Amino acid sequence: MHPYSINTEERKNILLVLAVLSIALSWGFYKILDYLQTSLPWWIENPSVLFFYGIIFVIFDKWLWRYFTFIGLIKTPNLNGEWNGYIKSSFDDHASEIKATLKIFQDWTRIKVLLVTEQSSSRSETASIIISTPEGEYLSYQYINEPKPGAVETMSIHRGTARLLFNKEKNSLEGEYYSGRDRQNFGSLYFVRSSK
Repeated sequence: MHPYSINTEERKNILLVLAVLSIALSWGFYKILDYLQTSLPWWIENPSVLFFYGIIFVIFDKWLWRYFTFIGLIKTPNLNGEWNGYIKSSFDDHASEIKATLKIFQDWTRIKVLLVTEQSSSRSETASIIISTPEGEYLSYQYINEPKPGAVETMSIHRGTARLLFNKEKNSLEGEYYSGRDRQNFGSLYFVRSSK
């Protein structure tokens, strides 16, 4: 997985909230020890603010953010899951629908996008989520594509870019892609989420 950018201030705001919560937890832990009139052995240090911050951040980054997205407090869309659909390519003048599976692994700060077809597979190298557009929320990513052993001879390793619009009502991703100078292809992609 790799980091991704998003055009919102929520990360800055959430990190501040996590820092304040960490200070409160560290102070609360100290007060509990004081109330119990107990102290930790000399070889164990009292948990610091950074200790609590690290634990809270990992929990929020891996799991908790999804709940806050669900109830609307976080704007980052949850794109996790397996998406089934097809690609139409300029390689054959958009004549056929090439079956494809898109797998998205996402945390609050990291993402990985894998696309698999019968001929090749690709993986994201960088990504961004754009949420402030009239059309809706976009996932934009740059990928590297590697052909499988049985692929056509003209297919080679290449890089490209994809931009997909997330439709919450249809639970779908739809958009376009283009590839680098080795392939010089472009086309459309359409996927519906089959599992989270």
